[in-house]
Amino acid sequence: MPLVRRVFSLDLRSIALFRIMLALLLLADLALRSLDLSVFYTDEGILPRHQWLKVTHQWHWSIHAASGELWWQVLLFVLAAGFALALLFGYRSKLASAASFVLLASLLNRNGLLLQGGDILLVVMSFWAMFLPLGARYSIDSALQLAHRDNPNALPANAFREQPYFSVATVAIVFQVLYLYIFTAFLKTGDAWISRFDAAFYAVNLQHFATPIGQWISQYPLLLKPATLYVLAVEFIAPLLVLSPFYWPRLRIIGLLLLASLHVAFLLMLHIGLFPLIDFMALSLLIPGTAWVWLRSSSKQQARRAEQSAIVIYYDEDCGFCLKTCLILRSFLLPQSCKILKAQNYPDIHAIMERENSWVVTDAAGKPHIHWHAMVLLFRQRWPFRILAWIMSLPPLLSLGNRVYRWVADNRGLMGTLSERVLPFRALRLRATLLGSLLAAVFFFVVTAFNIYMMPGMKGQMPPSVNHLARAFRLNQRWDMFAPYPLTNSSYLLIPGQLRNGEQVDVYPLTSSLPDWQVPQRFYPLYEGYRWRKYLGRVDSHENNAVRRAYGDWLCRSWNTPTRTRETQLATLEVHFVKYRTNTEGAPKARSSRMAWRHWCFAEFAPKES
Repeated sequence: MPLVRRVFSLDLRSIALFRIMLALLLLADLALRSLDLSVFYTDEGILPRHQWLKVTHQWHWSIHAASGELWWQVLLFVLAAGFALALLFGYRSKLASAASFVLLASLLNRNGLLLQGGDILLVVMSFWAMFLPLGARYSIDSALQLAHRDNPNALPANAFREQPYFSVATVAIVFQVLYLYIFTAFLKTGDAWISRFDAAFYAVNLQHFATPIGQWISQYPLLLKPATLYVLAVEFIAPLLVLSPFYWPRLRIIGLLLLASLHVAFLLMLHIGLFPLIDFMALSLLIPGTAWVWLRSSSKQQARRAEQSAIVIYYDEDCGFCLKTCLILRSFLLPQSCKILKAQNYPDIHAIMERENSWVVTDAAGKPHIHWHAMVLLFRQRWPFRILAWIMSLPPLLSLGNRVYRWVADNRGLMGTLSERVLPFRALRLRATLLGSLLAAVFFFVVTAFNIYMMPGMKGQMPPSVNHLARAFRLNQRWDMFAPYPLTNSSYLLIPGQLRNGEQVDVYPLTSSLPDWQVPQRFYPLYEGYRWRKYLGRVDSHENNAVRRAYGDWLCRSWNTPTRTRETQLATLEVHFVKYRTNTEGAPKARSSRMAWRHWCFAEFAPKES
């Protein structure tokens, strides 16, 4: 049992890092999706709800599909951003994580044609986050725990040592993170992976995926064969190192570094959006507590921490809001060993507070700082916030900050009333509940079974209960990136159209069907981002014509705006995919073209039945 706890415990500081990274990625994801909010998620876009019902799975529910109006999507996006910000700062972490998961799952379900592996990993990790004590460290929740109401200087248990958290959920989460690598390794059964070792070569030769670095390295096929072997070896071996209870934590750290090296390479060579960053977020959970202790014990860190620990924050004991503010600032900006003291107990400090109507913060040399200057001093103590400290210290903002501080100081009663409602002291629970453990065990079985039943040769054998639970809770996953073999075709889109007056036009403005149009070396700029590339790939390959029909309808609506004259309205269009097949002989890529869909914008142009 001690070995099991060692392998499957998660350090509270790693959980806090995971929470912060998860929140930042949720915000980044929302920001990127908002660029095409109307197009992707409203009835005026590429998948109206009446077409969505034809292509979505029956167990994929969506709050976003409750309305096809833009205002509804904006409201849900703003709400999701609010919960993500709450998660970032660890405010009501359980509620924030649950709401973030529900809204993310709903958003993904609204348009599954956009999804890639990174989206699946993000929603899966959002689900498992609900089972973790996300607010135990570096959070508003930990700052305002009940123990700090009576003693603001109470230190958390094991504050300076490893801080393990173990439960049924942590076992499930460790395996969930590693399933990405385990199952993708088993799914890579093509010759390009296991005999010819050309998979990496094919990957960087995908002109609609490759970055400039990927395009450059594609010139060295001999280097790419060992790269293929490296990817496969890491995906098989690194999970074993991560799970090893022996030579702890060296093997765990080596395994994590090996896995991280894959994502660094993918980030540099392939346009796959947020996927590598989401992988880093998932791996951050597995950082062992020993790594944090080692970072803390370095001589430079010890000297810096000793200097920071000498900072003292003095507050007005009659101001509950002031105490809460000091606790929150310390949680994010200072070591927990920094003292928060009542100014009334120190006559010299109390005199300054009374004279200046301000809190007082003394630095390592004992020099007092007041008003906004004290805030700037605290923000300078942690490197992520130093740029903010510099901005806050600029003369215009320093003056504005002092005015804001004086307003807050003059309205302590109002701020105290608000803080009682919004920022109450709350119990900080670190033990898993029985119900939580039972649910974690059930979903661990569901996730494991779903991955196994998605393996080759298991098609049609998945029990309905596993399938329905996995899809209802957005845990359905198949880690088949570049498996069983990598893509071999680079592709781009051509959409020639005809107006009512007979004029031929290019409906897709990033490419052209004109004979003198020069095809670029890289196709990625021919797409409006990686989600458009994924969606258009589904337009090409999806088994349901409703996808192509909805896209054609949107193209017609986009062209035929009310300002267009009747003669210049788009009448018909054709969706073509041009593909260039990669070969390993060094010969020019073979070109092919396929018409995926013919569409008419008005019934009068529909083909006449014979």
